[in-house]
Amino acid sequence: MSHRKPRPRQQNRLGIRASSRCSSKGRSPSDSENTPVSTPISIPFQLVANFQVEVLEATEFLEEPNLTPQARSLFLAIIHTPEALNRICHVAILCDGTEDSGGRFKGKLAAPHREDILEPILPHLPVELQEYWIGLRRENSASYGFYVDRIFQQFQSSLRKIDIINTSMGESISLWVNGGIQAAS
Repeated sequence: MSHRKPRPRQQNRLGIRASSRCSSKGRSPSDSENTPVSTPISIPFQLVANFQVEVLEATEFLEEPNLTPQARSLFLAIIHTPEALNRICHVAILCDGTEDSGGRFKGKLAAPHREDILEPILPHLPVELQEYWIGLRRENSASYGFYVDRIFQQFQSSLRKIDIINTSMGESISLWVNGGIQAAS
């Protein structure tokens, strides 16, 4: 089998056409630069961010002497109830994303108010805990806010990977946090 390159616009023995410096209309790439663009160009992309939420010091937190029994019960109920844990992790990611979005997402994401952190979690907790925390929020918002903040601060999110996907072509590029770029399918 010959290893010579076919001349431009000729096929090799496998039937593959050799590429040339001219486009299909016979223009070189530099000619294309002078051609005006008559319509806007719009390419849809999707940004997928992979986070991990961790509670690194749960035992130490539960052993704190000034933690009330109700706060301890709430924390345990959250970490042992999959739906409540899932909801608080969503809120942790959203809150961290709004604090860290000084650039592109500034003003587009809004974290829940401190009073609203437990809102998506309450339906998944035992009735007595729901009643206690709803009553505390109504009667003593300062105490409510203090304990909810302390509990919520135990859930730390971290960005692990970002995928940028060209939705029209299905191509994606993965960006690992503090790592390199990897092409994906």
